[in-house]
Amino acid sequence: MPERSGSIRTLFLSVFATLSFGSIALADGPPFDLPVVCAGNSCDIVHYVDHDAGPQIRDYACGTTTYDGHRGTDFAIPDEATMLDGVPVLSIADGTVVALRDGVEDIDSGRIATSSLEGIECGNGILIDHDDGWQSQYCHLRRGWVAVKQGDRVSRGQVIGRIGISGQATFPHLHFNLRKDGELVDPFSGTAMGTSSAADCNVENAALWSSSARAQLSYNEITLYGHGFSMARPNASDIKRGYGKDQELPRTSPALYFWAYLIGANDGDVIRMSLQTPDGKGGHRDFVIDLPNDAGPRAKWFFINMDRPGSQWPAGTYEGEITFTRGDNSPRVIGEGKVVIR
Repeated sequence: MPERSGSIRTLFLSVFATLSFGSIALADGPPFDLPVVCAGNSCDIVHYVDHDAGPQIRDYACGTTTYDGHRGTDFAIPDEATMLDGVPVLSIADGTVVALRDGVEDIDSGRIATSSLEGIECGNGILIDHDDGWQSQYCHLRRGWVAVKQGDRVSRGQVIGRIGISGQATFPHLHFNLRKDGELVDPFSGTAMGTSSAADCNVENAALWSSSARAQLSYNEITLYGHGFSMARPNASDIKRGYGKDQELPRTSPALYFWAYLIGANDGDVIRMSLQTPDGKGGHRDFVIDLPNDAGPRAKWFFINMDRPGSQWPAGTYEGEITFTRGDNSPRVIGEGKVVIR
């Protein structure tokens, strides 16, 4: 998953120690443009900055779309297949590249020893100086696709790399950090990490983003990272690689699975998975989340399945639905899907 509390490390500390920032020509500051190209002009942000100073969690809107000590904003893409197609990472403003790293392998960090990531938790990354003490940092970039070098001048909106899964990450995403005079700042609240109170919460906040950025931003209390159908039970790694999204299945499939992978599941949430056959029969399965707020990144996957009835499935369209309920709020549909069996 994204970086644990306190584990985001500044790229190449020894480089920073020798840089003379006063000699660098700076150019630009807020409001900032987005650091990613968002599919369909809508960004999937799965974690915001954690503003709670204690063991609990609170994002800029007083929601729980974060985890304990999270220091940045995570822009997610659907899967590794999308990553391989290429999703550009952009400079949020004019500036100068003051440090970078490339060469870290793109791999789900849940499949490797944590000790192997010591000192490179950010993975492949870039640090850019902007005007008036502002800095932006871009982590988990795809290996071999860092498009700038140290000392380069970059322009607002310039492609500087691609989203990857390098460093301490378990799904493809960009971890974005913003700093002012060396202090971490939440671009949504406009305040330093941990300094805003619950009284400051406003879901409409986008304090440091430009108008074009704001148009692509919406707050999600939970994110449906992916969902689909498969003839066998997928696992989390398969889902993140883009498997299990069949549009058609043969009538001889041994089983039918409808699955969902969600990020931001909160303690007490109810996820209902429903599956219906072409003749309107089917059922549902409820999952009640038992996960304290301070338990770290809250990604979970769920499924409902049917076994093949006899030697063949009835031909037709099978439908799945995912509903989400939090607290006393009414259930709402957050995902739907169809698969044709023929």
